[in-house]
Amino acid sequence: MSEEQRVEPMIAGGIDASASAEKRSIRSVYHGLNLAEHDERYGRSTTRDATASTKYRKFLRRSASQCTASAFKRWLLRRLPVVDALRTYRLKAWIVSDIVAGLSVAVVTVPQCLGFAKLANVPAILGLYSSFFPVLVYFVFGSSRHVSIGSMAFCSLMVAETIRKQGLGLDTMPASNYNGTNDTTEASDSMFTPEEIRKISVVVSVSFLAGAFQILMSVFRLGILVSFMSEAFVSGYMAAGAIRIMTIQIRNMFGLPPISGYSGPGEYFYGVFFMLRSLPNANLFEVLISVLSVVTLAVVKTCVNERFARRIKVPIPIDFIVVIIFTTASHFCQFEEKFGVEILKTVPKGIPAVTVPSIGIMSSCVYDAFMLAIVAYTTLGIMAKLLSQRHNYPVDNDQELLANGLSALGGAFFCSIAPSASPPRTLLMESSGGRTQVAYVVGGLFSLLSVLVVVPMFRSLPICVLSSVVFVDSLTLLPNMAAGIGYWRTNRYDFAVFAFTAAVSLALPVAWAVAIGVGFSLILVHFRMQRPDAFELSINEEDLILLNRKNFSRWNPNDKIVIFRFESPLYFATLDVFTERLFKSTISLSKLSYLQTKSDRLRDRAVHLPKIIITAASLQSVDDEVSPSEPQVNPGECNHSTEQNSFNVDAVCDGGASVDTKQNDDHLGDYENGDGDCGDEVEMLLRSPRNIVVDCSAISFLDTSGAKTLARLHGEYSQFNIRFLLANCCSGFVDQLKRVDECRNLIEESVYPSVQDVIVSVDC
Repeated sequence: MSEEQRVEPMIAGGIDASASAEKRSIRSVYHGLNLAEHDERYGRSTTRDATASTKYRKFLRRSASQCTASAFKRWLLRRLPVVDALRTYRLKAWIVSDIVAGLSVAVVTVPQCLGFAKLANVPAILGLYSSFFPVLVYFVFGSSRHVSIGSMAFCSLMVAETIRKQGLGLDTMPASNYNGTNDTTEASDSMFTPEEIRKISVVVSVSFLAGAFQILMSVFRLGILVSFMSEAFVSGYMAAGAIRIMTIQIRNMFGLPPISGYSGPGEYFYGVFFMLRSLPNANLFEVLISVLSVVTLAVVKTCVNERFARRIKVPIPIDFIVVIIFTTASHFCQFEEKFGVEILKTVPKGIPAVTVPSIGIMSSCVYDAFMLAIVAYTTLGIMAKLLSQRHNYPVDNDQELLANGLSALGGAFFCSIAPSASPPRTLLMESSGGRTQVAYVVGGLFSLLSVLVVVPMFRSLPICVLSSVVFVDSLTLLPNMAAGIGYWRTNRYDFAVFAFTAAVSLALPVAWAVAIGVGFSLILVHFRMQRPDAFELSINEEDLILLNRKNFSRWNPNDKIVIFRFESPLYFATLDVFTERLFKSTISLSKLSYLQTKSDRLRDRAVHLPKIIITAASLQSVDDEVSPSEPQVNPGECNHSTEQNSFNVDAVCDGGASVDTKQNDDHLGDYENGDGDCGDEVEMLLRSPRNIVVDCSAISFLDTSGAKTLARLHGEYSQFNIRFLLANCCSGFVDQLKRVDECRNLIEESVYPSVQDVIVSVDC
């Protein structure tokens, strides 16, 4: 024998010895204690549940301790983020960046907000009001440093739908609903037609009510509601909204007449049909202006501003430039008189009079206002969270909800549309180098200057140019369509939410789509919880790692134990799935009940059993074991005497149960057909494990029904000397078990800190 051949066994023996030592070391970490023994060994502190009076006293003491000057200061800084922003402001380092960013956003805001106002089917000047008054309020109360708040396409779309719903009552609505508080009211009213005044009343009322809803939600700390809107839902809603917005803008870009007639489910498709039927009446000159505007805007934004973003510190304000060029051309070339191009015509000058909401209108648009509040805050919350993560500063969801509500409520008194964050303007604020909320003030002052001086010069601005600006701005939302393809590859459930939300947003009114889309998302989550992953685990003896038997091959069989993992909360809706998967992975109680009946019959004719069965079962003589006077057991019945249990555990390893026998295994019929000898099945069951362990590490929630089901399974398995054990239970899981009286024996005997403790306990 060569030297290498002599060395190899020595090396192998050394490796085996070290592996065995490591295995013993790993096992020594675990003591095989159940949860009660574990708590006693390591001194778990036992605290009783506090009574209601104790909790109330603690609440009062905690509240009293917060009534100090320092606590008030902290509360003030949290509610007025502007104080902390100004206190820590670096004037020399940040002022230039904030001014540049504010002006860059402002020159884009002016044409976009004019277009968003036309999208809402209200006078264009209301869009600029929304870019000044709400901005000042958000500057004081908002915690985000980069969000550009003001008119937003989705909010304008929902306001337009609300105005259309109120259309039947608008003809009888008195113009006095548009109230002013000073002598400029009549002058302001004279700038609007009676129909426009009634529309303004609807805008003021729905915006005021939406702001009130947001403030009320912030009081109850409901900013977390935005978390119920998944990324797939938001992508589908934005994609459908972009399609809706672009369709409306195409109608204005082609100079087509307003859509009239049907309003309700399917109105979008009716509008598309109406628009296609009206194409022969398109104004070719407006089409030409729109094409030139869209091409110019798209080329400059894509090929210049985005491509050379690192070289150009300030993006080219192409929106403002295009508006100025076509306004000048329209004024001197008389586009309206010569070519029939629709222009803005009347643009009021100055600050609007204070306007009081109409209680009658608010009472009729409660649902629309609530959905408007949700959509406005969702967009703002998503953008604020995104930018706070990029720049590493905190954002309070409830504070953002309060700031948005105060902006909408305060702006409503000055004819502002309910504000929200505009994604393109917000990203422009970031890319332009904006540092703090001071950039909001710069942009707001520019908007005020535009209202006082610049915008009145836009009376000759073609409507199709504003529609082109909004159309190109909506193109930035189309990548959400590509996200749908990504969802198909990554998660089919997310794709279902995306596709359903997009389809509903097109087929139904916008306010309905939000509620239905969120509801579908929640239903789908519940549906997914009804189909959780559940599988059998096996043990790698080298390091006691638990492995999924379907996915791994290096595991060691253990005839003593079966480990079952259920990856879902265990509550009333998942109990049937839990028991079904448990029985398939281990052995069902219904099959145990049947096999015990079968074993009782076999005992009566035990002389005919194969010898291997008797040997494997370590039975005594058949004559000593079987009593002639013992009563027969009918099929479906169970006899739980001590003698029979002892016999059946050895003979068939299983017995009867009172759990719902409808949970039969699919292969139970093989036993019931009565054909042939069932000795092979009995021999197989002789080798079945005596311990069923449920790995609860993935069960995050347990309710009373789930706790009672576990207690029932524990009791019925124990009737056949099969241990039903729980391991890796979280603290909330254990607390729920302790609150249910039926689980007392389960907790004392069968709950373990870890699966490894169960293994050590079984081996001992």
